[in-house]
Amino acid sequence: MSDQIAIDQALELVVESIGGDSREGQRLMANAVGASFSGAGHLIVQAGTGTGKSMGYLIPAALYATSHGQAIVIATATLALQKQLMDNDLPLLAGALEPILKRPITYAVLKGRNNYVCLQKLHGSIPEDESAALFNAPKSALGEQVVAVRAWAEQTSTGDRDEYPDEIDPRVWRSLSVGRRECIGETKCSFGQECFTAKRRLLAQESDIIVTNHAMLAIDALEGIPVLPEHAGVVIDEGHELVDRATAAVTGELSVAMMEKASSRSRKLLDQKSIELLQQAADGLDDALRAGAAGVFGPTRLDPIGRDLVLALTLIRDACSNAMTALNADKDKDTDALAAKQQARGALEDVHDVAGSLLTAGTLDVVWLDPGENRAAVLKMAPLSVAGLLREALFSKTPVVMTSATLTVGGVFDALVMSLGLGEQLVTTMDVGSPFDHAAQGILYVAADLPAPSRDGVAMEALDELAGLIEAAGGRTLALFSSWRGVERAADFLRVRLDTKATPLLVQRKGDAVGALVQKFAADPATVLLGTVSLWQGVDVPGESCICVVIDRIPFPRPDDPLMAARQRAVDEAGGSGFRSIAVPKAGLLLAQGAGRLIRGMEDKGVVAVLDSRLATAGYAPALRASLPPFWYTTDRAKVIGSLERLRDEAPDRNLP
Repeated sequence: MSDQIAIDQALELVVESIGGDSREGQRLMANAVGASFSGAGHLIVQAGTGTGKSMGYLIPAALYATSHGQAIVIATATLALQKQLMDNDLPLLAGALEPILKRPITYAVLKGRNNYVCLQKLHGSIPEDESAALFNAPKSALGEQVVAVRAWAEQTSTGDRDEYPDEIDPRVWRSLSVGRRECIGETKCSFGQECFTAKRRLLAQESDIIVTNHAMLAIDALEGIPVLPEHAGVVIDEGHELVDRATAAVTGELSVAMMEKASSRSRKLLDQKSIELLQQAADGLDDALRAGAAGVFGPTRLDPIGRDLVLALTLIRDACSNAMTALNADKDKDTDALAAKQQARGALEDVHDVAGSLLTAGTLDVVWLDPGENRAAVLKMAPLSVAGLLREALFSKTPVVMTSATLTVGGVFDALVMSLGLGEQLVTTMDVGSPFDHAAQGILYVAADLPAPSRDGVAMEALDELAGLIEAAGGRTLALFSSWRGVERAADFLRVRLDTKATPLLVQRKGDAVGALVQKFAADPATVLLGTVSLWQGVDVPGESCICVVIDRIPFPRPDDPLMAARQRAVDEAGGSGFRSIAVPKAGLLLAQGAGRLIRGMEDKGVVAVLDSRLATAGYAPALRASLPPFWYTTDRAKVIGSLERLRDEAPDRNLP
């Protein structure tokens, strides 16, 4: 049986098992993914909402893994998709394919070590710097959470943070978990046999499909640390996020707080001279950062770093090196002592390595100072580009399939292919479309008469336009903003302009759990949800609860983002246009993600309204509009208001405003 026949047969079984309809785009995708695993080279496939892209790659992955005895890694950007794959898609797939597979398919999720409870920390002694803040006030909300989380940790069978039924304060979680460098290793640990991370890795090593995240994939590939089992291929879902996630994985940062953490953990383990050297280094860094941050507003590139910082970084590197040598001199056998020493060593290594990298930064690195808002300054460093890293460390190893609903800008894959370093690689690109009829189901409205956005935030005219759209829709509106200030200003305006008893406002705040907000929004069609970055993607609210998606402005990168500015400047200096090569593609992908929140099902209808006249008038506007689903396009406000009012009145709950 040929691979294509096997994939088509498997796809029919899965579709039949869920009572669904066959989709040509899904079939084309599945066969292209299968061909990639079998030697056809890398694949980039845009699969619009409703295509069923998860099954489009899971089916060929399952067939290849079980027939060749080699694992396939699936990397996602979000926890929500990870849970969907593990809790829904893979169990369904395994059941449906059982009649045609030689053996049952096996699968496992693999996360970073700090996602699991460390049994040594749970049952051993807790480092002083973490315990003091947590246990001094047991009657506080934080103290109550400590008690609740530790009670859960005592009885959990997986130790997985994401299985805890509520949010966990980072300070509480740090008291129960360790990072990669803080772990003493299963062979030395008293709890090595029961270690949750070790068990997960063993399970993953024996599985056909390993579900992980972009960060783990980046650590495995870019940092050369083998955290993933051997595998024959990689599928990167939510692929539009990969470059940013890979950049984040290799971005280093250094702060006085990191130095103080390293010193605090080492204090009881070092001689007085070593402690004094660490303190002097911390003081030197503090002075240099304060001087550098004085008069600086927003993140600022340092090129060159400057004499004071070079001196401070040299002291830090040398002091940490001296401390690590001293820690390595004594050999402890007691597990608690080993753990305390390893946590100190890990904190020192983090600081030492970043300081060393900053001192050796070259022309292909970007170093910047973030003066912080109401917090201490931080020094950061990232590569100017991750394209070469990705090409050499990821795409040269195994076949890679990248997919997402939004990968093209202006209808082409050029910007993405270039950002991945694949210009000279064998790569197939394809867009399998969407089963939705976007032109019949949705309208793209650009408010062409509004003034162009300025640095002062959302204009009053735009807020008035937003209120009119909400009134026409009878609530049922997801409003997406490019900044927290925009969210706050819109909330203040709408509380005055709207009858919030009839049209309740849900306003996202920093740190809010997005899932709970979205559930409230979906449950009451009269509501309006205002939010920023985390709501631009992953929100899935089909039906009458969301008939209007409003976007305040084209989401260009912030002009004060040193890394993006450096990347644009590099393109300009090479004779290209940094704005069109970097800023426009970045904005186009995020704009498409935001617009994609509207049509989530075959029956959905509504309006995507962009309150940024540049999307109608600027020279780059056609390329950005071509990046969006093919909605019916208009700048006629009256037609849009009329359409929303008809949708509102036709809704099953038409008694609502």
